[in-house]
Amino acid sequence: MTEVRLRSGPPRGSSVSGPLSATIVFTTGRREPRLDWLIDAVDAQSIPGDDLQLVVIDAAGRRPSEIGFRSASAISDLTCSPPKPTIWQGPQRVTDRDWWAASSARNTGIVLASRDYVMFVDDRMKLGDQCLARVRAGASVRDSVLCGSYDYLDDPRVVVDHRRVRCPGGRRDCGGGWLYSGLFSLPLAWLLEVNGFEEGCDGVGMEDVILGHMLSRRGRRLDFDALMRGVKERLQLGDHHHRMWTCDKNQGRADSKTRAALVRFGCRRRTELTPDLRAIRSSLARGGSLPDVDASVEHRDWYDGQLIREMVPY
Repeated sequence: MTEVRLRSGPPRGSSVSGPLSATIVFTTGRREPRLDWLIDAVDAQSIPGDDLQLVVIDAAGRRPSEIGFRSASAISDLTCSPPKPTIWQGPQRVTDRDWWAASSARNTGIVLASRDYVMFVDDRMKLGDQCLARVRAGASVRDSVLCGSYDYLDDPRVVVDHRRVRCPGGRRDCGGGWLYSGLFSLPLAWLLEVNGFEEGCDGVGMEDVILGHMLSRRGRRLDFDALMRGVKERLQLGDHHHRMWTCDKNQGRADSKTRAALVRFGCRRRTELTPDLRAIRSSLARGGSLPDVDASVEHRDWYDGQLIREMVPY
């Protein structure tokens, strides 16, 4: 693997930022998710007083030590869980194979978060040396969602994030369409305002961009932070612990499922098909468990009414 080092100038605003109290949500289904890369970044970038909860959501249900966790000084609390039950993957799925369900996985991280500020980090991502400083600055003022930048490592070539090419100094009020990359941070309260990620996007994608649009419609400003950077390895064949399938029906057409998702969910101020995350958090606080899939319902695709259990990727 090509060694990539991310360096730039002094982190803007970090001099006035105090210690960071936040939940870091790390979701994976990869064979080698490289959680150790995240731990290395936390060790290198934390400052005295940082109080971090790490929530690992692993579709394969492994123990933290099996996917690269080791203790880090700033990680005060470790929570490891499979994604909450969903029709798309896991033991309660109605499909004949596991499908992509990033919304459900990230929403599991939201309901398990115990700090009031949340940072999302994709697996197999090496964080730049200013990431925590940028998150620390964002958490101190809480006036915007921070949309991080990511490059792809397509060994040996690095494909630079086009947003950073266009706006190398970042972009204030970039709009919801710039919330993607698997590296972003915001107050937990804002996530709960919109009820997290739209689970109507499971099986197809677009969940991060749609979250951005919902937050924007709530009046939350989104800022593209070019210094909040990471480098992510491009997915290699066989790298998933087991493959997660997707299907964009009518792909490439004006009436494709992804475009329909953007129209239907992106114009909302709150998710439509996601269970109430506040209610789940309250239930967990009382000693309850993550909700089961309702087996009495014939689950159908919102896009065309097809039975989910009959769906196949194509």
